[in-house]
Amino acid sequence: MTSKVRWSLPDGVDELLAPKALEVEKLRRKLIDLYVASNYEFIIPPLLELSETLGGEAHDEISSYAFSFLDDLTGKKLSIRPDISEQASRIDAYRIASKDVIRLCYAGDVVKKRTSKVLRSRTTIQVGAEIFGDSSIESDLESINLMIKSLQEVGLKDITLSLGHAGFTAAVMSLFQDLNDSEFFQLEEALTRKSKSDISSIIPSDHKDLNLIMDLCDMYGSGDIIEEAKEIFKELGNEVIGYLEHLTEIVNALDLDQSIKVHIDIGEVQGFKYHNGIVFSAYSGSAGYALAKGGRYDGLRKAEEDDRPAIGFDLDLIAVSNIKEE
Repeated sequence: MTSKVRWSLPDGVDELLAPKALEVEKLRRKLIDLYVASNYEFIIPPLLELSETLGGEAHDEISSYAFSFLDDLTGKKLSIRPDISEQASRIDAYRIASKDVIRLCYAGDVVKKRTSKVLRSRTTIQVGAEIFGDSSIESDLESINLMIKSLQEVGLKDITLSLGHAGFTAAVMSLFQDLNDSEFFQLEEALTRKSKSDISSIIPSDHKDLNLIMDLCDMYGSGDIIEEAKEIFKELGNEVIGYLEHLTEIVNALDLDQSIKVHIDIGEVQGFKYHNGIVFSAYSGSAGYALAKGGRYDGLRKAEEDDRPAIGFDLDLIAVSNIKEE
């Protein structure tokens, strides 16, 4: 009697079977068609990158998420991509190398050493669109609007747009650089959860800036919270308060469908930390996690020592398809 060979997938790795696989593929095609029709050029970056150049200016952070191994063919260390947007920035800087505004879009598998907060999976399909060479508020708005349109295009409703500013959050967090790496990571996690009790267990009660990080936990809600933050954090200086003023400009210039709810979260911490400007994410219905996220990341790649303006977003296609089924 012949027995079947027993097998299983690695922890945190999933596969798509029929009819789910076809549904996900249809959504992928629909989104790529949307981006191409919006004047974004479609690219297919490689699954593998040289470990030494992975992530550009965000090398340490991106590398910490990547599976890496020694290549038998070349003897060099290679990494499986954990993110595609940073690959797009490399292509813009070194393959296209134009001073003009460049729009790129993509769809492909990503693999991370750490499980996703969304799927508890280390693999998913990332779809996104990026704008390079444009630092204007118009490009900020274009990226936000296209992210929302992407979710509407695949049939999601009850969408909430969350807005913050990575530059502002980083300025507050920089007040605690006396913490060691482990403590700083715990502080970021605590801020993400808005957990004042966890923060108080990490930062000594006599730290002169403890009150600022505690206040940051409360900086979410309607657009009025931005004005409140300007008053509370004015001691950080005009440049930092300027981040909040830019956020106000974005909120005032938004022209979204009336069904879209807008939420301000000044203490928002993105999954990757290479963002340094406006950050945004989208939620739907009862989902307690972001289905799509994006932001400005000027200077992630440098060609000829010049910081290249960049903004974009990506969405987790499998997470989006799961929400559609609920």
